[in-house]
Amino acid sequence: MRYLGDIMKKIILFYLFPVLLLAYNDSDFDGVADEHDLCPNSTITDIVDKTGCTIEKLTIPSQTHFDIVIGANYIDNKTLNSSLLIDYYYNNFIIQLQTANYENGGMGDTNLNLYYNFKPIRKISMRIGVGTILPTYNSKLDNNNIDYKTSIFISYKDNKTVLFGGASYTIIGDDNIDNSIYTIKYQNSQNYYTGLGYYFLSKFYSSINYSNSSSIYKNGDDLKNISIYNYLGIDKHWFTSFGYSKGLNKTSTDQIYINFGYYF
Repeated sequence: MRYLGDIMKKIILFYLFPVLLLAYNDSDFDGVADEHDLCPNSTITDIVDKTGCTIEKLTIPSQTHFDIVIGANYIDNKTLNSSLLIDYYYNNFIIQLQTANYENGGMGDTNLNLYYNFKPIRKISMRIGVGTILPTYNSKLDNNNIDYKTSIFISYKDNKTVLFGGASYTIIGDDNIDNSIYTIKYQNSQNYYTGLGYYFLSKFYSSINYSNSSSIYKNGDDLKNISIYNYLGIDKHWFTSFGYSKGLNKTSTDQIYINFGYYF
């Protein structure tokens, strides 16, 4: 329990980094401001005392890893959203928790997913997944319920080039609305995407992909986007990803995003 408590402390500190930065500088994210930190280079998994010096090192089993990713997403040059992603890796399994906070709408829905990675043959990797979308978003119509999702992803890597594609299907649980003010009818939705990636360096990967998502609203138009994605490993723990998504029809949005993550 102490281990989980300390991990949660690190997660909270990481997620609140933009807020904490306004108050004081904490370069090693140990909860002790730099001006009072006598050990300024402690790792994020260390338990420290009030002077910032390590009193215990947390050990993580070799087959177990975590990452924490915070991000910002700028939509149509007018709305800035933030996001939080936590991944737990155990052998070939991944448990993923993802949520977002909307600038004008509060907290978004929370995604809880389970994935399994495997290689059926050399050069081909696959990932299958199931998940739930928890109704933590306040729809103001009191009709937001749990959604369920299945997904599959496949990639082929030859030297530095990667061909990939995937699809998902979401069962929408939200209640239809039909009254004198609103008429909203939902439908299950599907998504597919395909793309091409390339490793320019061992720690720098870039890809371009096309995606098509059907609307969750009956008679709604599909969402069509073309996106550029970039991943950069900074060191063995820190990494960042950034990119741009261009909407290809009137119902799709343009988005710019950047994420920073820590792997341990």
